[in-house]
Amino acid sequence: MIKLLSEDHQLSAVKLAEKIGIVSRNIENNIKKLKEYGILIGHGSPKNGYWEIIDKDLQE
Repeated sequence: MIKLLSEDHQLSAVKLAEKIGIVSRNIENNIKKLKEYGILIGHGSPKNGYWEIIDKDLQE
């Protein structure tokens, strides 16, 4: 999931779920955890926003 977000910062939970092959609710739960751990920050609105990965080591 981190790799996909580092390649496309504007992927929605639905698109991530399609690419990974799991339901979007699981993606939403994972995003929530990553935000709680300070690894991921969402900017903007859900439709026009983007993701920022804070821990640069995880992008690789």
